[in-house]
Amino acid sequence: MRIMRLLPRPASCIRVCLFAFSALMLTLCTAHPAMLYAQDAPESREPVRIEDAQGNTITFEVGEAAFADSVTSFTPGDPMSAQDATQGTLALGLPNYERGQGISTAITLGCGGVLQVQFTDNVLVDGPGPDLHIFEVGPDVEPTFVAVSTDGQAWQDVGQIEGGTASVDIAAVADSDDVFRFVQLTDDGEDCSGSYPGADIDAVGAINASEVVELAGALLFDVDSSALRPAAQTALRDIATTLQERGVTSVTIVGHTDAQGDATYNQTLSLERARSVRTYLVDTLGVADMDVAVRGAGESEPAASNDTAEGRRQNRRVEFIF
Repeated sequence: MRIMRLLPRPASCIRVCLFAFSALMLTLCTAHPAMLYAQDAPESREPVRIEDAQGNTITFEVGEAAFADSVTSFTPGDPMSAQDATQGTLALGLPNYERGQGISTAITLGCGGVLQVQFTDNVLVDGPGPDLHIFEVGPDVEPTFVAVSTDGQAWQDVGQIEGGTASVDIAAVADSDDVFRFVQLTDDGEDCSGSYPGADIDAVGAINASEVVELAGALLFDVDSSALRPAAQTALRDIATTLQERGVTSVTIVGHTDAQGDATYNQTLSLERARSVRTYLVDTLGVADMDVAVRGAGESEPAASNDTAEGRRQNRRVEFIF
């Protein structure tokens, strides 16, 4: 596997995914509650070009951060591979397959097997050309169905990889402001012979990805309120400084709630909160040199389970996507 690191893009174009849960601390975003296993988050954000097993070269502008970070579900097919199911982690991070070494670096799905992975330090978005690349081991890509999701529950089919094609365009299911954190790969169940039946997945990479900075809702707002708390000012000032220093020209502010109460009310509240943040950034802090859009997601894009108090706390948040 050849990996070539490129010179960094201008700051306004670098896209990674970091989440801030307080005015004083930036942490990597919390993984989905169903996460089975994960790897440490990659550090390099420099663009890389990687050659896949079929000889195609793909550029990932966010570097190592472009690749899936955790496995949320793995259902081995029948017959299943000789590998242990916990080896789903082989599909995480940078691809590391080398020709002639067999498939020891990839996870074999088994006949009809299903693998679900999550991005925790970037989000998949629709952009120019293909948006997602699946690194499948072998001279030809084994037929595999691909789906994406915003919440890890509702899936949208985006096509199939096979033969010499391992890249997918998600334009058919993505609006301009949609972000996807989950990818599902399903072996087609046709080639079930040998010790390693089904697709052999080495890595899952987001070609088009966006950076997301997140602030906890409790830091910004009181319960059932869209009025900014005094403590929010420092956090938003830090956000404004970050956006300006990096030369960001456009940002979308997205409000989120938990699933408690009426969905329509939550949708309205999330939008009002996003608008309050925009007003403060533009009118008070003078962030007028960039396009600032707002969106209310309500309870539709949870970052964690709404079944626990901690999960609901994580879901009450405001995101800055750029």
